[in-house]
Amino acid sequence: MQRLAEASGFKVGQQVTVLIETMGADHEDIEHTMPAGSAGIIDSIDRYDNDQGIVFTVVIRVDAERCIVNAFDELDGDINTMIAAQTTKETT
Repeated sequence: MQRLAEASGFKVGQQVTVLIETMGADHEDIEHTMPAGSAGIIDSIDRYDNDQGIVFTVVIRVDAERCIVNAFDELDGDINTMIAAQTTKETT
């Protein structure tokens, strides 16, 4: 495994919008289903030598105390169909 700082236009630590429904367990093993459009942050980007290829690990906040972690890899498809960079709009 090779740890990457960035890949496919995304960087570790970047805030993203998750474009698909995701499911996972929090730190107390409680299952949560998060809707498309949920906010996340890229925790790590790793390149594996197997069929997974590049894996993006994203932390998705459920509420102030809970989060789930999902890994999106090349077997899942194009990362751009799963996450998008969050944009901030400035008001004048």
